[in-house]
Amino acid sequence: MGLIRFLFIKKKCLVHTAFGNERYYSAASKLSAHGISCDVVRKSNISMMDMAFGGGGQNAVPFAKNAEINNAQYDFYVTKEDEHLAQRALR
Repeated sequence: MGLIRFLFIKKKCLVHTAFGNERYYSAASKLSAHGISCDVVRKSNISMMDMAFGGGGQNAVPFAKNAEINNAQYDFYVTKEDEHLAQRALR
């Protein structure tokens, strides 16, 4: 799956990176409102060390999920033809 995504994303350009769900939804709604289709790649910034310091045991799971949601990185890719429109829409 990663190889297929790489081949398709390779032909697109990165126009925006958002951190956290709130900024993701903001950017996605701006692009959608301007009719710009995009591909989004989500990267999690949480490590196993962060989970270990979440209180241990069952308390670590909610902490880890909350940290993952708030610190996830979202990369927005659009076609080269839409790059200028996307930059304008995201201002």
